Amino acid sequence: MNDDKKNDLKKGFSGGLVWVLMGLFLFTLVVQSYMDSRSADVGFSHQVESLVNLQLLQPEDSRRVAVNDNLVTFSGHFRQKLTEESKSRYKYLELLNTSHQLDQDKKEVLESIHTLQTKITNAAEWFLTFSGLKVPSEGYVVVDRFYNMLNRDNSIIIQKTPKERADNFAQLKQQFASVKESPSEVSVDRLGKDLADLARNFRSPQLGIGSENLKQTLKEVEATLAEANNRSGSIDQKLSTYDRVIKRLHVLVNTLNEIDDHTRLNQLRSVRAYKDALVEFTDLSNKREQNLAQLDQARDGVSSVVWFFNGQEMSTRALEKQDPETFNQWFANHRKEWNQFAKNQGLYFRAPDQPINTALEKNFKSEEPPPNYFNYLFTFLPIILVVFVLYMLFARQMRGMGNNAMNFGKSPARLMQQGASKVTFKDVAGAEEAIEELQEIVEFLKTPQKFTALGGQIPKGVLCVGPPGTGKTLIARAVAGEADRPFFSIAGSDFVEMFVGVGASRIRDLFAQARKAAPCIIFMDEIDAVGSRRGVGVGGGHDEREQTLNQLLVEMDGFDPREGVILMAATNRPEVLDKALLRPGRFDRRVVINLPDIKGRFDILKVHAKRIKLDPSVDLMAVARSTPGASGADLESILNEAALLAARRGRTAVTAAETIEARDKVIYGKERRSLEIGEDEKLTTAYHEAGHAVIGMLVEHNDPVDKVTIIPRGFSLGSTQFLPKKNRVTYWKKELVDQLAVLLGGRCAEEIFVGDVSSGAQNDLERATHLARSMVCEWGMSDKLGLVAYEEREERGQYLGMSGHAEKKYSEETARAIDEEVKRIVGEQHERAYQLLVDKKEEVELMTKMLMEFETLDAEDVEDILSGTWNVETKRERIKQAEEKHKKKMATPPPPPPIKTDESPSFSC
Repeated sequence: MNDDKKNDLKKGFSGGLVWVLMGLFLFTLVVQSYMDSRSADVGFSHQVESLVNLQLLQPEDSRRVAVNDNLVTFSGHFRQKLTEESKSRYKYLELLNTSHQLDQDKKEVLESIHTLQTKITNAAEWFLTFSGLKVPSEGYVVVDRFYNMLNRDNSIIIQKTPKERADNFAQLKQQFASVKESPSEVSVDRLGKDLADLARNFRSPQLGIGSENLKQTLKEVEATLAEANNRSGSIDQKLSTYDRVIKRLHVLVNTLNEIDDHTRLNQLRSVRAYKDALVEFTDLSNKREQNLAQLDQARDGVSSVVWFFNGQEMSTRALEKQDPETFNQWFANHRKEWNQFAKNQGLYFRAPDQPINTALEKNFKSEEPPPNYFNYLFTFLPIILVVFVLYMLFARQMRGMGNNAMNFGKSPARLMQQGASKVTFKDVAGAEEAIEELQEIVEFLKTPQKFTALGGQIPKGVLCVGPPGTGKTLIARAVAGEADRPFFSIAGSDFVEMFVGVGASRIRDLFAQARKAAPCIIFMDEIDAVGSRRGVGVGGGHDEREQTLNQLLVEMDGFDPREGVILMAATNRPEVLDKALLRPGRFDRRVVINLPDIKGRFDILKVHAKRIKLDPSVDLMAVARSTPGASGADLESILNEAALLAARRGRTAVTAAETIEARDKVIYGKERRSLEIGEDEKLTTAYHEAGHAVIGMLVEHNDPVDKVTIIPRGFSLGSTQFLPKKNRVTYWKKELVDQLAVLLGGRCAEEIFVGDVSSGAQNDLERATHLARSMVCEWGMSDKLGLVAYEEREERGQYLGMSGHAEKKYSEETARAIDEEVKRIVGEQHERAYQLLVDKKEEVELMTKMLMEFETLDAEDVEDILSGTWNVETKRERIKQAEEKHKKKMATPPPPPPIKTDESPSFSC
C-alpha cells in the first residue's frame, strides 16, 4: 500500500515538474527574445567604418576580442545624441556625394547634347532638300548663337546647300504651273504621284516632326492625294485638289522655317529635346557652382579628419579623388547608419566572429572581458530544458510499457491463473473433431504420469488453423479451463516493437515464465505475424521479425516435454508460416477448425441463445440452414443484433422477424432505405428478383426460395434468398444446370417485361460464367471436352477449401473450345429460363406487383403466388400480427384527481 502511494507521488511530481519546466522554458525564451529585440542593429564588421567615420559610438565602450588571427568579436555603445562633429562630417560626405552626382549628370546631359546636334543637322538638311529652300551666304541658322555658353558654342548653322532634288517642293510648284497651262492625263498623274512622295518624305522619321497639328495636316494631305490619285475624276478636279494640297504644304514649310525664340524647325522633336537639354545643362551648372561653394565651406571643418575608406586610411583630399561610383556605394552605407541612429540611439550591440578591418583595429580596444556567466546561463538553459523535457516524456512512454523505463524486453503475455478460466468444452459448439483432438492435451495436463509411464511424449505444440471467427481462441481458453492450469495469452504482434532485439527478448522471457508456472499452456494468437517465412521481408535475413522467429524456434526445441509446457497457436494463414515452425517436434498437431456445417451452426446458435429471451416461434434450425458459410462469430452477432433490434422495437422477446432481419444485416449488409431510387428502377428490380424467384421454384433441383426483397442492402438493389435443404459437400450436374437457370432468371425477366436490360445482372452473369467454366474445366461435366481438368491449382494458395491460383496450361485451340462450350451451356440455360418465364407471365406480374407494395415476400408468399392461392389480405394480416407480437403494453395512466367544489377556479397566463 505504501509503495503504491509512493508511485502515485512520483507520478504526480513528474507530471507537475514537466509543466513547471515547460513554463520556465517559455519564460526564458520570452526574456531572451526581448533582450535580443532591444539590441542595436549592428552585426557585421563592414558597418564599423560608417559608425567610426560619423562618430556615432562612445569610444570608451568600443571593445574587441580576438577569436583567431582573422576574426574578432566586437561590441559597443551608441551615443545618446549626435555631436556637432558628427553632423559636420555627415554634411561634408553628403555634399561630396552630391558633387559626384552632379558631375555625372552634367556628363550625361553633355553627351545627349552632342547626339542631338547631329540629329538636328541631319533633320535640317532633310528639310532643306525637300523644301527647296536656298541656304543664305551667312548660313541657314537652326539654333542661334544666343544659346552659346562660356567656352562652348551651342549654335547649329547649315553652311552648305544640300544636293538639289527634282521632286522638292519648289520644283513641284513650278511643275504645277506648267501642267495647269497645258494639262494632260499623264502629266497630271505624274504630278499627283510626286506630291504624294513629297508628303511621305515630310512625314519621314528622318525629319521627325513632333507637332501634332503638323502631323495631322500631313496625314490629311496624304489621304486627299490618295483619294484623288485612285479615283477616275476629271483633270480639272484633280488639278483643283492638287492646288489645295500645294497651298497647305506651303503653309507647313513656312511654319517650319519660321524663327521663334532664336531657333527654326521648332516643331521637330530633336530641336525641342535640344533646347530642353541646354536648359537642363545650364541648371546643373548652376547647382554645381552652389555645391562647390558649400563643399569648400564644409571642407574646412573636416580638413584634419582621417577617414576609413574600404579598409584604408586617407585624408579628406584623398577621399575626394576616389572613384565616384565606389564612393557612392561607400556613402550609401553611411547614409543607412545615419538614418538608423534614432532607432539605435543609446543601445548596446555585440557582433561575434567577424573579419577584422582597419577601423576595428584602430578604434576598438583589444581586451579580454571577464566571463558573463549569466549570458552563458541564458544561452544553454533552453537546450538543457528541451533535453530534460524529452527525457521525461521518453521515460513516461517507457513506463506505459511496464512498471519502469527498462522493462520493454519483458513479455506482455496475460496470465490466467488456475480456476480463473470459466470456459470449458461445453461452451464450444460446432467443433467436435477439434475437441476430440484437444481432449488428449487436457488429459496430459491433468494426469501427465498416465502418458510418461509408458514412455509417451505429449505434443510440444498444437496449431489451430481455421478461417476468422471459427473459435480458435475460444477453444484454446476451453483447453485451459478444462485442464485447470495457468494460461499465458499473447498475440503475435506483441513481439514486434520499435527497438531491435525486443521480440527475441520477450520470447525468452515468455518461456521462462511458463517454465516456472508449469504445467501450463502458452497460447499465441495470430502467430503468422511473427512466424511468416524467413527471407521474404524488406530486411532480408536481418529483419527484426525473423530474429524473433529464430528465437521462438530455439525455445520450442529447448524445453523438455516433461516440463509440461504446451504451446498452442492460432492462425488463419497457415500457408505463410515458416516450414521450420511446422515440422514435427515443434507443432506436432494441426487442428483444423472449419466453418461449421448445419448441425454445427445449430449447436452454436443454441449456445448463444441461452442468454437471449427468444419467442417460441424462432426456429434456430431455420436460421442455421439459411446461413451457409457463416462462422461462429457471425452467428453470435446475428442473435445479438436480433436482441438489439427487438429492444428498439419495444418487444418483450426476440421474434422470428428480428432474427431474420438481423441475419440479413450481418450476412448481406444494412438496409439502405435512404437510397433514392426512381419508380422505373424499382420496378425493374422487382421484375428482376421475381424472375429469380419464379425460376427457383420451377426448376427441380434447386434449393427452395426463402425470401424475395427489393430493399437495397450493401451493393445490391435487391436479392432472392434460398434456404438450403442439406449441408452441401458436392454438386451434381443437374443441380448446377438448374442453378444456372436461376442465376439467369433475372436477366430474362428484364428482357420479357421491361423490354431492355440493365447492369443489375452483373453479379449474376459473373457467377453463371464462373460456374459454367468450372463445370467445363474443373469438374469434367462437358461431353465435348471430356474428362480432363484444364486448370491446375497451386497448393500454396489453398487452405480450408478456399480456391487457389489458376494458371492457363493449354493451347489456344483448346481455350477457344472451352469458351464455346461455356457459351453453349450458359446460352441453353438462358433460353430455358426465358421460356419458363414466358409460360408464367401472370405469376411474375403478380409477384412484381406485390413486391412493389410489400417490398419483401417470404417463402409462403412465393408459394401461394405460384400455386394460385394468393390472398393479399391474408398477407397484410400476417404483417400486422407480427408487428403487434410481444409489444410492450402501455401502462394505464392514473385517474385524474377529483375536483374540489368549494374552491374557486384559478387562471394563469
